[in-house]
Amino acid sequence: MPKMNWEDFLRDHHRPHLLEVKLEVRISTKLLAARAVLERLALSLGTVGNYAFETEGTTVYAAFEEDADAERFAKVFRSEQTSRDSEWASKTFARMDDAIYQWMERLLKSGA
Repeated sequence: MPKMNWEDFLRDHHRPHLLEVKLEVRISTKLLAARAVLERLALSLGTVGNYAFETEGTTVYAAFEEDADAERFAKVFRSEQTSRDSEWASKTFARMDDAIYQWMERLLKSGA
């Protein structure tokens, strides 16, 4: 399914699933590259529903229409915490450090 613009996605999808990825200090200097890796990861995981990405400070937000897509994406990070609130059907917090970033790049280059 298609990647969408953040604002359009939020307008069109009531209570989607959110993964909030906090970038560690070293990786935050590569913010755009990290976001691109996350977007490629969404494609490689075979995302079924619509999704969108937003960057704010050293955090990348990934929103998914489908619960299964959000769960597959979060498993890559061994996410720290998942909660629910009035705005999101699920909200998962994760961190990306240099080791995870490099592992993801290798994984995506290998075509996995």
